[in-house]
Amino acid sequence: MTAFNSRQVSLLVIMLYLAHALPLYFFNVALPAILRQQGVDLRWIGMLSLLYLPWAFKFFWAPLVDRYFLPRLGRRRSWLIFTQLAVIAGLLVLAGMQVDYGLWPFVLTALWISTMAATQDIAIDGYAVEVYPATHYSLASTMQSAGIALGSMLGGAGTLWLYQQYNWQVALLSLTALIAMTTLSVFFLKETHDKEIPDKEIPDKENQDGQQSGGAASNNQFLEKYKPSLRRVFSRPEIRRLLLVIVVYRLVESPAMAMLNPMLVDAKWSLTQIGLLFSVVGAAVGLLAAVAAGWLVKRQGSMRWLLGAGWLRSVVYSGVAIGLLSGAMGFWGYAIAVVSILAVRYLAMTALYTYFMEHCSKQQAGTDFTVLVCFELLVFFLGAALSGFMAKALGYGNLFAVLSVVSIISVILSHMLMRPATVSTIHQTNV
Repeated sequence: MTAFNSRQVSLLVIMLYLAHALPLYFFNVALPAILRQQGVDLRWIGMLSLLYLPWAFKFFWAPLVDRYFLPRLGRRRSWLIFTQLAVIAGLLVLAGMQVDYGLWPFVLTALWISTMAATQDIAIDGYAVEVYPATHYSLASTMQSAGIALGSMLGGAGTLWLYQQYNWQVALLSLTALIAMTTLSVFFLKETHDKEIPDKEIPDKENQDGQQSGGAASNNQFLEKYKPSLRRVFSRPEIRRLLLVIVVYRLVESPAMAMLNPMLVDAKWSLTQIGLLFSVVGAAVGLLAAVAAGWLVKRQGSMRWLLGAGWLRSVVYSGVAIGLLSGAMGFWGYAIAVVSILAVRYLAMTALYTYFMEHCSKQQAGTDFTVLVCFELLVFFLGAALSGFMAKALGYGNLFAVLSVVSIISVILSHMLMRPATVSTIHQTNV
């Protein structure tokens, strides 16, 4: 195996995550504002939530992404090229489409783009787990956060600015051109399975404890003997424990995140101010927080800083609750509160995704990581769905007061669940 070039690989990983984040944040940040300005009914804008369904359920086809590919292109490059071209084609169709064409064709085209971007994410996650040594997983998670933060700024605020300055076609074609440029980076990708795989990494049969044999085998023989599947994910006790950690740790965060925008609107912030705060200031602060988190996780471990981020989250929520209940927030108080929450979130996500990588098998890295991320998204969506009812009943101040207490409890429970456990034999033999 060639020496690991962290600088080259990290730049490539940033570009790959940027590519899939651009359409995601266009749909998340820019499109709702654009459609509303064009007079589209709020109920139709609410249907944009359908675009997130592929991201929540992509684990169903993740084993196929791990299993099938074109040998000439390689295991990850095959899917990255296909999905990038599919996203570009969808955006070109969307660029020539106006709301006057009807909202169903509009939504279905956007759903195609979202599905392709979600599928691309499976291949990117798998590649990141495979290409980085276990000692560099914190760096991989940092690069992931960096690419997503850049995607938020360019795909969200950047595209919205182009639309306001020019028109729909210019904004969409510029977004398409940027994604096409990132596609070029795929050709610099070096597949980890392009060369022969030691047969010690290939189980003799589909067992659950990852026992392995000796010799040498090609990539095709590897996939014939070890077929990635969801059953292999859920058969591992450390993965089942980690799913429980996700519920305990992440459920408390989603109500706070979901209510930030409505809270600012009720505080008389304009949509432009909110967009700048989240897509520019928030993304920049998040990028710095992710870099800091990568440095800290590298030196002290993902578990310590995942718990540390949980304690910081509890402190921030308490501060927001005190400010809201005392009526002492003001414009800058709200800005500091939102930026603090976003910074802690990026810190937590960098540590959490590093922790995910440490528990993924390199034999089906895309499937393992996708299952964990999808479950995390489902938990987040559940908490977000409950947030409106909680805020309506309690008010924003009491909501954050309750969440600060629940956050403390969640950190304690997470600590109990995240006791040191032996990472699976499959993972260790592939490091």
